[in-house]
Amino acid sequence: METVSSGSSRGYRKKRSPMLDTIAALIRRRRRFLVTTHVRPDGDAIGSALAAYHVLRGLNKEAVVYLQDKIPDIYAFLPGASVVVRRLGAVDTFDTVILLDCSDIRRVGDEADKVGSIGTVINIDHHLSNNGFAEYSLIDAGASSTGELLYRLIGELGVEITPDIAVNIYTAVVTDTGSFRYSSAGSAAFRLAAEMVDRGAEPHVVAERIYETAPRERIALLKSALNTLGFDYGGSVGSIVVTRAMLRKTKALSEHTEGLVDIVRSIEGVRVAVFYQEMEDGTVKVSLRSKGSTDVSRLAVRFGGGGHLNASACSIKGDVAEAKRQILDSIQALSIVAG
Repeated sequence: METVSSGSSRGYRKKRSPMLDTIAALIRRRRRFLVTTHVRPDGDAIGSALAAYHVLRGLNKEAVVYLQDKIPDIYAFLPGASVVVRRLGAVDTFDTVILLDCSDIRRVGDEADKVGSIGTVINIDHHLSNNGFAEYSLIDAGASSTGELLYRLIGELGVEITPDIAVNIYTAVVTDTGSFRYSSAGSAAFRLAAEMVDRGAEPHVVAERIYETAPRERIALLKSALNTLGFDYGGSVGSIVVTRAMLRKTKALSEHTEGLVDIVRSIEGVRVAVFYQEMEDGTVKVSLRSKGSTDVSRLAVRFGGGGHLNASACSIKGDVAEAKRQILDSIQALSIVAG
């Protein structure tokens, strides 16, 4: 096992990487691939997985993309979305799994053990909390997205970047940088996005489908959730809540909660935005966003989660009130914000 930093997104320069070479050579030799990512997949996870599928098909490899959860409707337009399977049968036909955007194999979901039993695991990820659990690990916490790391691998493989690959990688980059608003959006992210546009990605189409096609159920949910908006630590911490009752009343889906935390983050004076979602299994999903150098990944790791400086997540057992208490106590204990 080796992890590698192939250059930060702030002024990324192509560098020779032994692990990049090794993974590329391995992919060339293998024939049957399973591609997967984490539960409740976001734009980076989905875009990277679908881009990897098209890359493998371009190399005349057999490839299956498995996701435990359905692709949210806002990403259903991405090329390759229709090939995704949500049931994983026998895995003995696969010789290699490409695990994307996962800092821990348990993040795959219920089939993690089955996925891990496949002979060779290639892990491509940019989460700071990744400890290099896979034998073949390409990890760079300085990358804007997993999509950026996949782009480096594509270059090593010498695969032509088709419009189908381009739109998926562009989506991975634009969503994981918060539309280029997070600190991860360095010069490399902009250069990569520009190249994907040159290769066929259409920014206005991606923006319209992801950010400007909200179903009415999501708007109804937003209206209800805004009633829970609250502030702590002199207004530097803002939070919003979605309960199971809200989802039932508005007929909204869990995927419709995506982006709600960013509304809180946009409020003047808020340094840390917290989104609490009551889950069916008796836990609370906590999404964290921050501005500038405020590091919410330290907060997520405290509860077994992870992520990045400005965007992280975790889960806490108990109800929303208990989750709030633990998060606020930890913000104070870790001196995440002043006051």
